[in-house]
Amino acid sequence: MPASRNMAHSIAQYTGTRIDSSAKHIVACKVNGKVFERLGNQVKQLTDDKYRYAMQKDELVLSVALMTDEDVVRGADRTFQRTFVKHAYPPVITTLGDKLLDEHKTAIRLYYRNLSFENEDEGIVYDRNGVDHFFPFKFDFVGVSVGTAYASDLTGDPVGSVLIGGMMTVLNGHFPCYTGELVQWYFDFESEEFDPDGKRIVPAGMDHRIRYPIGGREHFYQQRMFGAHADANRGKQNVALIKPFRKIRDRRNYAYGDKVRVIGRIVNGGQPWEPIDIFLSNTFV
Repeated sequence: MPASRNMAHSIAQYTGTRIDSSAKHIVACKVNGKVFERLGNQVKQLTDDKYRYAMQKDELVLSVALMTDEDVVRGADRTFQRTFVKHAYPPVITTLGDKLLDEHKTAIRLYYRNLSFENEDEGIVYDRNGVDHFFPFKFDFVGVSVGTAYASDLTGDPVGSVLIGGMMTVLNGHFPCYTGELVQWYFDFESEEFDPDGKRIVPAGMDHRIRYPIGGREHFYQQRMFGAHADANRGKQNVALIKPFRKIRDRRNYAYGDKVRVIGRIVNGGQPWEPIDIFLSNTFV
């Protein structure tokens, strides 16, 4: 029986409240609509379906300042050749949109699965028709959104506030977590890289056991909190979530690709898809 069946709810669940702290560190960030255009979206889509690409409250915010104009990988050199672009505000996203290809998802999963200190300067590489291509962006965690900003300035203000340090209540992801554990971010399509307890599977045999209590709960919370729907024509997809930072299954060490994505510590744990309290601090990274 999974341990999560016997786990108490968080304080936020019992009281219906949100944790808050007087000490906050907030920065202004701008949603980078160019990310979605690079992935195949038209500007009209960014305005017609504005909330599908917008940064909304309580979402995990990722920086896309690390970008490249390089496309085809030349030879065996996979070094990420960064293109420097000046930005008035840190360029960020909260979703990779609905044009992300399967080969993109596979490449991102493989990148974090195989990441090490020695190859950290390499880019995310995917195969298309037998040719290796660079994914145009790499990701860094910024914080949690405390406001709304849009991907196109034709829709509304693209600049919003992001909490980069302090305590707050956020939505848990696919795995149960406990008070005192370190917490990391991951993409929703990476969930099968981990077993039901949140331990990374190596080699990735993909554990398809039902993750209690995911049945129904994932749909309920994703749909209502983030507007994310299974239907490709509705809501957000390919979003960042949080999970407990745990060792590789059947090993005593941690995956480097998980270690570099640690963002804080859990104050009050909870079951999958419950609001939990975390202490957010980039000093853990």
